[in-house]
Order: sequence, then structure tokens, then C-alpha cells
Amino acid sequence: MNDLYQTQRMMRGLRKSAIQRGVLAVLDVGSSKVACLILQFDNSSHLLSGEVIGSMAGQSNFQVVGAATTRSRGIRFGEIESMVETERAIRTALHAAQKMAGLTVDHIIACFSGASPKSYGIFGEILIENETVDSYDIGKVLVACDLPDFGSNRTVLHAQPVNFTLDERSWMSDPRGHSGLKLSADLHIVTVKETAIQNLNYCVKRCDVELAGLASSSYVSAQAALVEDEQELGAACIDLGGGATGVSVFYKKHQIFADSVRLGGDNVTSDI
Repeated sequence: MNDLYQTQRMMRGLRKSAIQRGVLAVLDVGSSKVACLILQFDNSSHLLSGEVIGSMAGQSNFQVVGAATTRSRGIRFGEIESMVETERAIRTALHAAQKMAGLTVDHIIACFSGASPKSYGIFGEILIENETVDSYDIGKVLVACDLPDFGSNRTVLHAQPVNFTLDERSWMSDPRGHSGLKLSADLHIVTVKETAIQNLNYCVKRCDVELAGLASSSYVSAQAALVEDEQELGAACIDLGGGATGVSVFYKKHQIFADSVRLGGDNVTSDI
């Protein structure tokens, strides 16, 4: 579990460095197209210290200053087949977006489909040493969650706390400052094939940028398409891509399930 948190901290540090610099790229690597956005951040010096719990917490305002798309080459079913062709597609989209923005980026956040994602729900529980819950207790209860055996060639893509329970009080988004005796946490984890991450990281580095974050396309699509009430009450978002279709289920504003199948719009077009 400590290895997981070290990787998350490393990428968070790269993201903060990019935001402090004022520019960051977002890359969507799909089976039919590769898209790139260049984000320019405002007030990048006013970053929070990581005390807020939640996805993308503590980020500053930004505006899109560059955008580009290109036909995807070397990617099938959401996974890289040809390293050379994929690198060429990423480089083409990245350079076109940078040219529009008039900026050069050093870090990107990439999202992708495929890679056979699997969802796990794990549980951790601790006793509160002091009378009130603090950030140390939050970290301690997350570390207490026991990771299941993912098998070989699997790595964690997403690890997000879904629910905190303090004594008998459940569905607490942030229990810090509350008094109690026993704190437990439900953690949702999504794993993918490790080779898919390694191949994407190799292609990104060949384009002279550093990978500062990874996300599944279905998760990103749900964050963009579902309104707050839908995420709170419960909803599923289906991301129909060219070569892969992903699904992401949200409840209480947290992802609780993710999966994908090697079937997409290209198959529908072919059948028609």
C-alpha cells in the first residue's frame, strides 16, 4: 500500500510543479483519435497544501489556450499496438496544440480506455488516538486498507476513498475535526494491465514530456457528463469509443465501479 501512495505523491508533485509553472497538457489517447488540450492556470501560486480530500482538490482556475486532434495510429481496442505510430500521433497532437497556445509544456495528464480495468472495494479501520480526527488519522486508516491479490501484470490506476464512517455515523466526506473512537474507510480501487501503463509512459517520454497523471476515459467522461445531483444520487456513464467501451458508476459523488469491453463504434460502423 505504501508503494501505491508513493506513486500518487510523485505524480501529484509533478502536477503541482506544472501548475506553479502555469501550463499543463491533457491528452486523450483513443482508438480513433488522439486529442490534446493545453491548460493555462491563473493564480497558480495559491495552491493548497493537499489538506483537502477529493479528486483534483486544491487546483487553481485555468483556461484552455490550445487544442488539437489527430487520427489515432497504432492503437487498437484502447491499447497500444505500435509504439512508433502511437508516438507519432501523440507528438502530432501535442505539437499542434502547443503551436495554437504559443506555449511549451513539460508535463501532461493522460487518459485512455481499455487495459482491462477491474474494480475492487476494500475496507480499513483504526482506533482514534486523540479525541478528534485529524489528517494523520485519515492517512492511517487509508494505509490500514488491505490490498487484495491483483495478480501479475496489474497496477493501480485509481484509488479513492468512497466513504468514511466514524463510530455510527456513515457517509462522511471529511471526518476531520469530528470526535469519535473508531474510524473506518471504504476505498475503491481500479487496476489495469501494467504493460499498458508502461507502453503509454514510454511513448509520452519519447515526446519530451513527463507523465504527471493518469485516468481512465470512462472516469473522465463521467466527471464531464454527470451533473452533481446525478453523481450524488447514483448514475452510470457509458463512454462509447472507437475501439473500446467503458462504463463508470457513481454514487455519493464517488466512483464505485468501472469496467470496459473491447467493443466500440468502429464495430458498429463495420456491421452497418
